[in-house]
This record gives sequence, structure tokens and C-alpha cells, in this order.
Amino acid sequence: MKSEYLKKYKHAPAHLFLDTYPYFITSGTYLKKYYFENDQKKNMLFKIIMEILQKNAVEILAWVILSNHYHLLINLKEPVRLPEIIRKIHSKSSVIINREEKIADRKIWHNYWDRCIRDEKDYYSKLNYIHYNPVKHNYAKEPSQYDFSSYKVYLEELGSKRLTKLVTDYPAEKLGFKDDY
Repeated sequence: MKSEYLKKYKHAPAHLFLDTYPYFITSGTYLKKYYFENDQKKNMLFKIIMEILQKNAVEILAWVILSNHYHLLINLKEPVRLPEIIRKIHSKSSVIINREEKIADRKIWHNYWDRCIRDEKDYYSKLNYIHYNPVKHNYAKEPSQYDFSSYKVYLEELGSKRLTKLVTDYPAEKLGFKDDY
């Protein structure tokens, strides 16, 4: 591994940046507050995420947005730019939320965590984690009932039988993040 792919930070864990590997991203709001509690705010965040990912040539593979966190599964051409990309998403969404609520300089985002996907099992278990996150947090009884997720896209592309098999073959794992969103 080239040393430029392991970036160490003073106040955060080191990040592993590997070309051609997908990344699983989790980001949570400050103090787990529900800043994206309605459809309008979730739509706003989704549009910002998509706009910034597209501008930075990032392929989004799966996603979910909840009231106080989001998860992404992405491919990056330049993984070392991931912190900059996340910073742009958080900055733009914070400015909009704070402007709408007429609050200056309030901290909206706490942090983000990234994991380099290692193999097929890791990929599909993270995909299932993303799609079943609304069920885990009681937003819906089934992933198909939740609108702010890529689940319906996968359902349409793969069909119910194939998607059910992926869930059975690659169950979602508890991720063990400090705040376990």
C-alpha cells in the first residue's frame, strides 16, 4: 500500500484511501438532533448529496437519509478527496438549514465515518444495512415503505426474489461505530 493512501488526522482516526474500492459512509448530526425531520428537508439533503457527488465524479451505489443521519455506498475516482466532498455536503446543507430556521452558525453535523469495502460479503451486508436502516429505526415496517432510500431502485432492477436472496445471503451486520447510527 502506498503511504499517500493512509492519511492521519490530529483529532480523528486515520482514513484508508484505496483506488477502485467502494466506500461505506455514515454521517450523523450533532448530538443526534433531528434536523432533517420532514420530507422537504430530507429531499433538500438528498439533492445536495447528489449534486456534490455528481460534480466530483462520484458514483452513488446506495443511500438512505433519516432525520439525524445518512448512509452512502459510493465509488470514488479519487478517494483521497472524500473528506473534501463530505465537507461540501455538510457545509451546504448546514447553511440552508440554518438560513431556513434563522439561526446563525449552528453546528449541524457531528462527524462522518468511512469504511473501505473489502469484498463481496462486505459490500452486500453494507447494502442491506443501508436499505434496512429505516426499519431498524422504526421509520417503516419494510424497506419498500420508506421513500428516502435507494431500496426501490434495487427492487425494480433486481426484483423481489433476488433482493430477498441478497438479504438472506448477506445479512446486515452491526457496524460498531462509536455512536452506532
